[in-house]
Amino acid sequence: MKSKRLVMVFGLVAALALGLALAVPAKTTKPEICLDKKQCAEQLRFGKQAFERGDYSTAKGYFKQAVVADPTSPAAWAFYDLSIMYDVAMQVQKAGQVKVSGAPVPGAAPQTTPSAASPTAAPPPPAPKSSPQPAIVIQDEGC
Repeated sequence: MKSKRLVMVFGLVAALALGLALAVPAKTTKPEICLDKKQCAEQLRFGKQAFERGDYSTAKGYFKQAVVADPTSPAAWAFYDLSIMYDVAMQVQKAGQVKVSGAPVPGAAPQTTPSAASPTAAPPPPAPKSSPQPAIVIQDEGC
């Protein structure tokens, strides 16, 4: 009787030990974040200089390197996001095609059409049809 009880207790202890060993990983490691504050500060300085010159695509590259050097830097992230927006705006401006939806502006007075003002006036001639070239974004940065 004692031997059966001893075998049962030994089996339960072994099962418990095996269950705990399988439930808890042997070694939990967190991914290392490489923080290089000096490199981040240097890239921020270069990026700010390029940004002040109006070279937003170069500034974006410097700010991206600053974010890689120190992902915890709020200044690096803020300047990186800002340079992305300015770079895209410059690409749209260079393309010369800013599309307006034609929707009414909130708070603006409603516009009257010339045909509604004078029913006898002829409608304006149609605009020549041309195929507009859309602005091309080379690389989507995402935020």
